[in-house]
Amino acid sequence: MNEAKLDFLKELANIGTGHATTALSQMLSGKLFQLVVPEARLLPFTEAAQYVGGLEQVVVGIFIVVSGDVGGHMAFMLPYDSAMHLVRLLTGDDSGEVNELALSALQELGNIMITSYLNALSKMTNLLMAPSIPGVAVDMAGAVWESVLAGAEVISEVTVIRTEFFADGEAIEGNIIFLPDQEDFDKIARILGLEEM
Repeated sequence: MNEAKLDFLKELANIGTGHATTALSQMLSGKLFQLVVPEARLLPFTEAAQYVGGLEQVVVGIFIVVSGDVGGHMAFMLPYDSAMHLVRLLTGDDSGEVNELALSALQELGNIMITSYLNALSKMTNLLMAPSIPGVAVDMAGAVWESVLAGAEVISEVTVIRTEFFADGEAIEGNIIFLPDQEDFDKIARILGLEEM
């Protein structure tokens, strides 16, 4: 990957993380919360699925469809245990079950995470990017990966931003996945002065 692409991804990751930290701190009403500087990668499609934790791991995936000047799909995927820890912090429910309250909290969490990065990308490019209402899936990563990709134009490379944060002293990790439609990927690259991404 060339330096310009990597710099763009790092900048997107940092701005998005800043927005997400602010919003999540408010949501967790004063609980100690910090995001670690994220790692951003542009990976070949097959490697991306392994990078987000392997296809057999049970995960929670929150995903949206992006429309507007840029079309595509975005998702926030995190290990099941991390998701349940966040549900406990957000709702006080420690049953460990994915009930209606947990699903609602996860949907809101994913919405905040995804739109933080989407808004950052929108500001960087001056393009309108509107998210759909988020869907939530709890399953093995391979199945969730397929849910996220259902309807996505499969492109050769996937943007993955690995996020790690500490909430009440416990480390939680997740991955933001961005799959713009190929033409729109090229449009973003042109606006940012990068060669074709």
